[in-house]
Amino acid sequence: MTLTYHYCSLETACAIVQNASLRLCDVTKSNDSAEITYGYAAAMDSLRRAGLVRGAGGDLHFADGWDGLLRPDYRALLREALSEHLLPPNRLCYAACLSRKPDRLSQWRAYGDDGRGVALGFDLSDFAKAEPSFTVGGDDGRPLETHMMTMYRPIVYGHERAAVYFDALASRVANDVRELREAAERDGDAVRGRLLDATLEFVASTAFCKKRFFREECEWRLAVWGPNARTPGFGELQAALASALPRRFPDVVTHARFLMLARGERLVPALDLGLDLRRTLRHVVTGPCCAASDQDILMLLRTAGVSEATVDRSRGTYR
Repeated sequence: MTLTYHYCSLETACAIVQNASLRLCDVTKSNDSAEITYGYAAAMDSLRRAGLVRGAGGDLHFADGWDGLLRPDYRALLREALSEHLLPPNRLCYAACLSRKPDRLSQWRAYGDDGRGVALGFDLSDFAKAEPSFTVGGDDGRPLETHMMTMYRPIVYGHERAAVYFDALASRVANDVRELREAAERDGDAVRGRLLDATLEFVASTAFCKKRFFREECEWRLAVWGPNARTPGFGELQAALASALPRRFPDVVTHARFLMLARGERLVPALDLGLDLRRTLRHVVTGPCCAASDQDILMLLRTAGVSEATVDRSRGTYR
């Protein structure tokens, strides 16, 4: 069982445990000003190496017009996303950031209330096992969106690793394009669906690449893609996604609720993802400056029904 750790203040830890939910926020509002755009630059380079695109910006074009094999709305989505180096025009990426390191000074300083907070260790392996793409439907059972996305993966740091990462994804897209062109009519729908999956995963993966500057964070990210306010049928689609997440992850997700947060001069879209903490919260590390005792932490956990998680103190002498 591999755990990843969410560093936070005591106040935030109490909210997470007592509300049994983890908050995912609009990834473009993170502390990395190159969020998404850095990933797109690497993605575009891989598409060029795979011979799938040529040019850039307004001169971007798809080699041999392969984007014509996509659904018209996905064709427009892919073109706008790649040419503008932004999130797909009808999508938002909600993310929670964790680290595979349970006791790292830089994490305590940046996210753990300067060492006064805690690191909550979660087992989120159920999210890693699921395929990224899934369908959400309306109350009447009709599909509203056939390629919604969830991903739980480690961050890839630096140009060299990003190139390897995106070259593999671009190769998948290129293989699907070739197969779709060669497929008999009766097999075309299956291959086209696979191409849509591969293309959207390629675009979504831009949220999992960062500069080497951040590599000491050893970050893992849990991400959910949802509609933005300009998406046709936004309200119905967002409600359908909130209903679909507990069904997609029945053993760990209890509920999902979208909300808006005021942070200084910004409004930040967020998703409160309800978690069964008895299955997911496995370890708590108290920071090097944290005044809460192990007994205090155990009281917090036990009153929330979490009986299996262990508690340790940081080994650091930071103060």
